[in-house]
Amino acid sequence: MRKEASDKMNSKKDYRYLLSGLDKFIDYCINFLAAFVSYLITKIMYPAEFRIGNGRAVFVISILCLITSFFYNYYNIYLPMRTRGVLFFVGRILLVNSGTTAFSVFVIYLLHQNNTTAYISWLILTVIFATLVVMAKKIAMISFLRSLRARKRNIKHILLVTDSQEMADAYMEEILNNPQFGYSVIGYVGNLNVIGLPHLGTTGDLDRLLKELRPDEVVLAFDTVRKRLITKYITICNNNCIKIMVVPAICGYFRSPRQVTELGNLPLIDIRSTPLDNISNRVLKRITDVIGSLILILLTLPLMLFTAIGVRLSSPGPILFRQTRVGRNNREFTMYKFRSMRVNDSETTGWSTENDPRKTRFGAFIRKFALDELPQFFNVLKGDMSLVGPRPEVPFYVEKFKKEVPLYMLKHTLRPGITGLAQVKGLRGDTSIQARIDEDINYIENWTFWGDIRIMLITPFCAVNRHEKYAAKEAEAEQRKARRQGTSHSASEGEKNGSEF
Repeated sequence: MRKEASDKMNSKKDYRYLLSGLDKFIDYCINFLAAFVSYLITKIMYPAEFRIGNGRAVFVISILCLITSFFYNYYNIYLPMRTRGVLFFVGRILLVNSGTTAFSVFVIYLLHQNNTTAYISWLILTVIFATLVVMAKKIAMISFLRSLRARKRNIKHILLVTDSQEMADAYMEEILNNPQFGYSVIGYVGNLNVIGLPHLGTTGDLDRLLKELRPDEVVLAFDTVRKRLITKYITICNNNCIKIMVVPAICGYFRSPRQVTELGNLPLIDIRSTPLDNISNRVLKRITDVIGSLILILLTLPLMLFTAIGVRLSSPGPILFRQTRVGRNNREFTMYKFRSMRVNDSETTGWSTENDPRKTRFGAFIRKFALDELPQFFNVLKGDMSLVGPRPEVPFYVEKFKKEVPLYMLKHTLRPGITGLAQVKGLRGDTSIQARIDEDINYIENWTFWGDIRIMLITPFCAVNRHEKYAAKEAEAEQRKARRQGTSHSASEGEKNGSEF
């Protein structure tokens, strides 16, 4: 059986270098043709001004295409497309083409100061044609390869070396959830039993198995890192000329984009690197908050006046509800809302629910349409909050949830928001904390300026009782889960009782 598997894998050629070379050649041809076609069009548009000869044009185009190809390679446009998304490559293509354009404009002004219009037109046409076609080609290649791998073609065969059920499960979950990656685990090597994978041998058999099976890649996944053993396994793989990858023992803490830094010659992994670590992104977000909150305060002043009068008439007590919340870096601040409940003694620990008896009739109305949260624009202006971000919680619940919910405190690495990714998905009020934290972390890890704009634009359409609908669905799901567990428990009891006879 092993011999058959080995023969099958050895019969498959590694076309990585051929594909990469073909990719580079096609890009060079695209850029060359785009430049030459643009040259012909420009000669028609500017017959008097554009007098560069065909031979000279071909020479210049060839040099520029070689420079572009060099920077395509330098900025990793030809990295394997197996696990990288379309945006990775599109962004780099735009970066290189923009840089090449800037350099070309400089050269044009340097050499043709008296006649730049024709040459700039040539350049613009070239960049537009080349960029669109190169991006389309890259997207088509990625889509084709992914569909091919989803059909079990162009597969990479992986040998897993592990003694950890948890690490093996984590790796296999990613493999199974992403068939477009085209990975197939043929089995594992280890000294302990791992459920769900064929056991091919112990770590002492690794060298022999590599010679027999010739996998495309070996993956090491251990709970604890033993330098001597890891070095031994790496040496065995190197001696067999087989690529080796290591799943870090702390992979469970990688909830943000991975970033490797250096301390002298020592590599360090920053496990909490996020887009908002970049100071320009933080400044952009803060400017958006200040300008946005000022505009929204002006636009909602009539609504605030209406709500303030309604709160005053609905029940005795202050118009504004002030409550201590936990914000960025675990610092406490006072958050403002229009009061929607009767004055009570559980303001610091009470959590509002759908049928909360503390709510006034007018309070229920303003909560339904999120009018109670309008004063938080002043919190944004002060710098305590942001327009978009994780919702802040009272100190009582922060202390409670940080002990119960994994990675709960990561939400406090940035300013809390009036709205956020969790809120527009209906996770407001009395809803699942774990689901809310998952969405908050997803927002932090993948923040973009346009993502904030999108959340702000769709918030008004998501504000009406979305949390109540979510809570109802979640309660129904929990009831179904309880019924299934009850059925499963009854069945297992029956099997147990039956086995005693």
